[in-house]
Order: sequence, then structure tokens, then C-alpha cells
Amino acid sequence: MASNNDISIDLKSVTYVDNVNSNLVCCICQYPFVNPLVSPCGHTFCETCIYQALDSCSQCPIDRSPLCLPDLEPAVKIIVNMVNELLIYCPRKERGCDFIGQRQYMEHHMNNDCLYVFQSCQLQECQELILKKDLHSHVSTCKYRETVCKMCKKKMPAFELEDHYKLCPSEIIQCPHCDSSRSRSEHATHLTTCPKVPMTCTHAEFGCPWTGERATMEEHTTSCTYEAIKDYLHQQQQKYTQMKEELQAVRKENESLKQQQWESRQKLETMTNQLGILFPAHFSIDPDLPLDTQQEVVLSETQRLQNDIDTLSANMTNLELKQNMALMTETFRLQEELQSVRAICHGMRMQMHYLMMERRGAMMMQATSGTTNTHSDPPPPPPPLPPHDQDATGSTFQRMRSWLDPSGSRQDTKL
Repeated sequence: MASNNDISIDLKSVTYVDNVNSNLVCCICQYPFVNPLVSPCGHTFCETCIYQALDSCSQCPIDRSPLCLPDLEPAVKIIVNMVNELLIYCPRKERGCDFIGQRQYMEHHMNNDCLYVFQSCQLQECQELILKKDLHSHVSTCKYRETVCKMCKKKMPAFELEDHYKLCPSEIIQCPHCDSSRSRSEHATHLTTCPKVPMTCTHAEFGCPWTGERATMEEHTTSCTYEAIKDYLHQQQQKYTQMKEELQAVRKENESLKQQQWESRQKLETMTNQLGILFPAHFSIDPDLPLDTQQEVVLSETQRLQNDIDTLSANMTNLELKQNMALMTETFRLQEELQSVRAICHGMRMQMHYLMMERRGAMMMQATSGTTNTHSDPPPPPPPLPPHDQDATGSTFQRMRSWLDPSGSRQDTKL
């Protein structure tokens, strides 16, 4: 289909056949009127021209009288008819259209009758824009038109036909060896059995120079010197192939080892430089020495540092054991003293309990007797503690006195 821009007509750009009367020309655009409007002052303008003029200034472009859009009125019918009946050339004259007609009918001509409008090809795959007059001839020669192979009757686009002829299975091909003819689909099978096809000996890879036709191949094979040793030759070929594969594997491994060696050297140089900065007295290696000597020096220094680290680690372990033993001894001593303190607290608790019971008994006796006698018999002494409690309590009191006495000797706790 043609584009909208190709069908639409611009009346400001058309070419008129005869000279146009100046009374029918717009004073603004200097072209014949298009949709003319008349002002109250009697001047006629194109519709678009006067609208644009009034947007910038509300005055008549000719006499400068006040003018606004509501004041405008359509021109009389005779002026409109005179303008529309002017003869113009078809806007597609440059393409070859020689049509001349009234301006009012030109759009109809361009939409329906003009043969110089661009239209797309009717074939969906093509869609090329062609002049309407050439559309029929283009369809008959379009490369996307449907064609049929004359040999295999297969349908295809025209542009594929030439390549198809090179591979068409129904094309008759003549054998270049035996001069027989057959279709392309059978030609490949024929070449595998054609007796005139030149062949080489099956042992050509081992060095047999014989060449000849397929028909004489069997006769040569019976007399070929390589036929008797073909098993040996195949075994040697397999060994050669195996050794070649092993050689390739060894080469790959060698390349990998070289890469690892290079990386190790880089790491060794980096480590040596770092150790030389930290320990310049031990790792100041002469760069002119061979690489093996530098490696031995670095390894010996590394081994010496490792021995020093092992010795420090053993000393730290022994010191840790000694500290643990001292801590355990002191812990046991503190536990014994704590047990003694607990025994003292228990004895004092018993004494306090006894005193409180004695006081309570005395108060109860005073309340029941009702006497005012203030002299009473002294309370009976507390019951004596068992012998082992007395010894424990006495020894505990003595130890506490010696501990609390600032003038006495005090045992220091050492960890």
C-alpha cells in the first residue's frame, strides 16, 4: 500500500497550468486561496495564513484595522469555485504522470487513477515499494515469487531456484569416470561401486605406491608385498599412535611442571625479600649466587628458625606444667584453711545456740516463780564439747590468732 505522505496533496506546492488571476492570490502566501476567509474590511485570505497572522497581531495584514477571529467569514461561493476550478499538473509529474485537471479533483486522481504512486509488492515476503504502473511486471519477476523445479517439481521462491539446481536430486549427472548417466540421488552410491574410479592401495599409508582403477584393485591386493605384513604394520601403527598420545601427555605434564616451578621461584623470591627485610643478618643473600645455592641458604635458615620455634614451644609447655602444679598445691592448702574456718563457724554457732537457750530458760523460770528475788543461782555451765571437737576448735582458734596477729609470722601465698 502507498504511504499517506505519497497520497496527500499540498495545495501550496502544486504547479498551475495557466497564470492565476491576481484577485485569486492570497496577499500573505502569494498562492491561490485555500479555504478563503473574508475580513470586515473586505480583504480575502487563506484560512491558515490569516490564523497565523492574527496569532501574532490582532490587525488586518493589509490596512492594519482591528481584526479578530470571530470577525472572519467564509468567502462567497463564486470565489471558492473559481479557485477550485484552476487547472494544475499532477504532483507526481516528476515521476512521469502527465495528468492535468482541476484542483478540486486532483486528490481523487492521486488516490484512485494515478499510476505513479508507490505501492508495496503483493507478495508478503517482499513488500518492496513499486510504482503502480510497474506492479504487475514486478510480480512476474519478483525474486520471492513461487517457482517450480522442472526436474523434481518442488515448489520454492525464485531466488532459491539457482542454488537448488546445484543440489537437485533429480538432475541427471554423467559419471566422469565411466561416462554413464543417472540422477544426482543415485550418483553418490554409484561412485562407491564404479569400476573406473581411480584408487590407491589400501596399504598406501605404509608406503605402497600403486594407483589404478577399482576393477584392478583386487588383483593388485593379491600381489602387494605389504599384504603379507599388514598385521604387523597395523600393530606398529597402533603402538605409534599410543606413543604419540603418551608423548603429548608428557609434554602437557612438562608444561604444567614448568609453570609450577616458575610460580615456586616467584614465591621463593618474594619470601626471601620479605625475610631479608625482617632478618637482614640471616637472609642477606648475594643475588649473584646460583639459584640452587640461594634455595639451600633459605632452607637452612628456615630450618634453624623452625628449631628455635620448637625449643620455645617446649619451654612454654614446661612452664605451663609448673604453674599448674603450683596452682593445684595452693588450691589444696586454701581448701584446708576453708574447712578449718567452717569448723570454727560451726562451734560458734553451737555456743550462740546454747547461750540463747539458757537465756530463754532463765526468763521462763522468772515468769513462773513470781518472786522478786534478784539473787539467783548461777546458770549451769554449758555442756562440754566432745574431745575431738575441743581439739579441733582449740587448734583452729590458735591458727586464726596466729593468722590475725600482725606481729606474728604469716605464711605467704605464692603462685
